[in-house]
Amino acid sequence: MRADVLIYRTPGGLARGEGSELLLLDLPYRDLGALLADAGDRRGAMLRLREAPVRQRVPVSDTDPLAPVAAPGRLVLVGANYADHLAEAGMPTPEAPVFLLVPDTGLAGPMDDIRLPREAPSQVDYEGELAVVLAARGSDIPVARGWEHIAGLTVVNDVSARDVQLSAMRAGTIHDVETLARAKSFPTFKPLGPAVLMVDDLAEQPDLLLRTFVNGQLRQQGRTSEMLFDLAEIIAYVSSRMELRAGDVLLTGTPSGVGLADGHYLAAGDRVEVRIEGIGSLHNTVIA
Repeated sequence: MRADVLIYRTPGGLARGEGSELLLLDLPYRDLGALLADAGDRRGAMLRLREAPVRQRVPVSDTDPLAPVAAPGRLVLVGANYADHLAEAGMPTPEAPVFLLVPDTGLAGPMDDIRLPREAPSQVDYEGELAVVLAARGSDIPVARGWEHIAGLTVVNDVSARDVQLSAMRAGTIHDVETLARAKSFPTFKPLGPAVLMVDDLAEQPDLLLRTFVNGQLRQQGRTSEMLFDLAEIIAYVSSRMELRAGDVLLTGTPSGVGLADGHYLAAGDRVEVRIEGIGSLHNTVIA
């Protein structure tokens, strides 16, 4: 993988990262998804991002980035994709990717608060994950062409209300899709960002260190190369069952260390950080 550029979405528009600065670009798109849909593919989007005039330079520290893909959008959640997480959750190893399409009601920025839902506040859990932003529309995409449909990589916390989630499952399998989707899509349950690592060439599974901290304590650590199903396999499988679109976000599963394993769920006042090397970190405070 050759990384090309980090792209941010800010209140002032799309921006390109350059050292300690953000270069605000003179582009008419409200978010990265709109740019990708208009450009048609990754190469077209990259060309526009490279050639766009720079309107302003601002320090990264002076800008609060937004979720790189704005609502309305589509979130596809892939689960059961790390062997160590399956072991801690007592779940069987799947023969194919397991995924769920959820509404974008949970989409939040990389520094937004995570709100405990009034309906289910006591078993809210974190799941640090790598997310993929799709570059182009497609159905029945072959594995060999899956890499072509990736625009870039970003960080996500797949926050979940475990009591609601578990009520939708029996013996580790889903029996109530609607309830499961609700457990994953309460407002603020999908912090995303802070940037998208746009890739000029992606031909193999990236090997990035992923870590999740709660109040400064390391809770999760894994490498994205440890996935049971790699990114191209996920894209191929999901696209065989639904049409994918430019700007869709695919969550790719979480490693071990979630609160479900030991009952250490999130509480008001907790500070959660999900960090992936080369991309950046989410910093979210939990509130009642």
